[in-house]
Amino acid sequence: MEKVEIVLNSLPMSGGDGPNSYSKNSHLQRRSASLLKETIDKLITEKLDAKNLICDSNTFCIADLGCATGPNTFFLVQDIIKSVETTLDSNSTKAEFLVFFNDLTNNDFNTLFTSLPQDRSYFAVGVPGSFYGRVLPQSSVHIVVTLAATHWLSSVPKELLDKSSKAWNKGKVHYSNAAEEVVKAYEDQFGRDMEKFLEARAQEIVSGGLLVVGMCGIPQGMPFSNLADSIMYTSMADVLIQMQSQGLISEEQVDSFNIPIYSASPEEVAALVEKNGCFSVESMELIDPTAWLKRPMDVEDVRQWMVCIKATMGSLFINHFGDHLLDDIFDRLTARLVGLTDEVESSYREKVMLFFALKRI
Repeated sequence: MEKVEIVLNSLPMSGGDGPNSYSKNSHLQRRSASLLKETIDKLITEKLDAKNLICDSNTFCIADLGCATGPNTFFLVQDIIKSVETTLDSNSTKAEFLVFFNDLTNNDFNTLFTSLPQDRSYFAVGVPGSFYGRVLPQSSVHIVVTLAATHWLSSVPKELLDKSSKAWNKGKVHYSNAAEEVVKAYEDQFGRDMEKFLEARAQEIVSGGLLVVGMCGIPQGMPFSNLADSIMYTSMADVLIQMQSQGLISEEQVDSFNIPIYSASPEEVAALVEKNGCFSVESMELIDPTAWLKRPMDVEDVRQWMVCIKATMGSLFINHFGDHLLDDIFDRLTARLVGLTDEVESSYREKVMLFFALKRI
């Protein structure tokens, strides 16, 4: 099995179940994922022949890749199982469900499994490892789902850390508002990662099975600087430079810190799927992840956004700057963004979640 090297720039969500943990601060992700519930249910009902897929074993296998520590993964899995059950013959032997929960090896699987629903209708298995390589046996799974995970790159593009490179990303933390060479480095890294992701899933998913993905997206041709996340990344850099000027962190620490997240367009992903050649595209669309918010964003919304970002990205900051500075960094970032609430509200936020579903040929 091919070994995939994951540089410690892509780290797991904040573990445990404390006040700063991902398990207690992933409600925005849950609300965004809930927008996909009906779409996923319709895909399973119309595109998946579950009865024939399990005719030999009567066991239906599901994998959630990038499951983190819960509880969102449990809601997602249970919804999928309910949808699959509606497509099965009620007169036949009741199918059994096996769920593979996957994340990086240093994910907090203890928190994940201690919070498993007691009344679950499935068997649960933990699968540590990067989904940019094989994590499951050949043709072993019927549905693979991954939400809010594949926009995380396997590592920061190496060009960004080379002072002699035109992609040296000095004073910035992301490709937003960065040099063209930085944008290209991120784009190329995403392309390599997604190729590996699709190659691995093509081996693991049975013929007729589904691959369902939700990730950060962007309309083709739109500058990332139009997005609300661009304001956040620019503010992050401003905070770090301020802390550098105060002697709290070094210039080298600031210049070598980059967030390994990439927002892809549907056209980018479609081209990679076509190149792979093992899947048919059943759905490919950009949606509004904040469609549940029926009013303009206010100061409290921005604060809650930052609470979720801290739980999601906190490990990156701890790994690079130390645990002792995490609260200071995010207190400053939150204060800065609260002051930019009107700019965040007026930025482009409508079509920034890319959802796609593929069927294994």
